[in-house]
Amino acid sequence: MTSPLKGVLTVEKKLGEIWIQIPCIDQLGSCTYEDLCSILDDIIPPGQLCPEPLVTYGIPCHCPFKAGSYSLPSSDFALPDIELPSWLTNGNYRIRGVVSYGGKELSCVRLELSIHSD
Repeated sequence: MTSPLKGVLTVEKKLGEIWIQIPCIDQLGSCTYEDLCSILDDIIPPGQLCPEPLVTYGIPCHCPFKAGSYSLPSSDFALPDIELPSWLTNGNYRIRGVVSYGGKELSCVRLELSIHSD
């Protein structure tokens, strides 16, 4: 998979017993991204190693992505010190991401995660 890869994210946060879709605000939440490769390069500059545990499980973090199936067991990540809006911190989330190229769906990712700030 090569640039430009379009990504459509649906992000939901659990409030009580229900899941609420988070709208796209300032490019955070349920958004459409026209070029995921350039966003990944901004987050992890080319030439920089992918963070653990991606390296351990052979999961790439830069384009182009080789065709295949990638699996990541339940893992903890230390995120860089980034400023998130208060409504997006501390909670349980579900994320569905669809990646496409030229209008053709190439992959689908489903994640469940919890975010806790210090």
